[in-house]
Amino acid sequence: MGNKDKAADKGFRSSVKQYVEAQQLSEDGLARIEALLAGKVVDERIRSDEPPQTAIAGSANTVSARSGITKALYAIAASVLLLVAGYQLSSHIDLQRLFNGDSNTLAAHSMSWKIADEVARNHVKMKPLEVQTRQLSELRAYFTQLDFTPVNSSFLNNSASKMLGGRYCSIQGLTAAQIRFSDNDKQHVTLYEVQYDPSLYGVLPILERGEQPTELVVRGVAVSIWVEKGLLMATARSVD
Repeated sequence: MGNKDKAADKGFRSSVKQYVEAQQLSEDGLARIEALLAGKVVDERIRSDEPPQTAIAGSANTVSARSGITKALYAIAASVLLLVAGYQLSSHIDLQRLFNGDSNTLAAHSMSWKIADEVARNHVKMKPLEVQTRQLSELRAYFTQLDFTPVNSSFLNNSASKMLGGRYCSIQGLTAAQIRFSDNDKQHVTLYEVQYDPSLYGVLPILERGEQPTELVVRGVAVSIWVEKGLLMATARSVD
């Protein structure tokens, strides 16, 4: 065996020894493993008072047995190491998938809270309307700085709500329309509309798919968030 082979063999045995020790075997078990790694196979016939020729034959058998045990040990160690590596890789992939999944869910939830908080603050401030009208056509004529057209929402019961007018606002940095209504109880309901950008707002429930709006209560304000007709919409009304 050359020097390179001896070095490789020594390094491999050292790795196997460290792995075995990590398994918390008994002292007797560790001693046996160490003996196998060192090639210390004891032949009882050599230790007896047998004739020299018998001892030589026994020595040859010992070498053969040692070689077989060493090969078997290598095969077992390699299998164990492969199993450990495979398990670790599988666990890493599962954890990564789980982490990514949870991360996406948390990100969407966090963005919904940010939208709800911004909408609730605007609703509480109740700033003066920039345009007062009960007609959607007049409202559209006013909102010339928007990159979308304000629309009616099927989620808002327009028969029970009377449009009062609107003003510009923003939702997470994008220019939006704030439209104020008054219901039969004369309670103000604010409808917010902005161009829906999934990369900014994340995945939100789409009304046309039968998905229900996200419902949150922030700052004493009940907020509903959804996507309809390609627009992100949100309503805000004070909680009784």
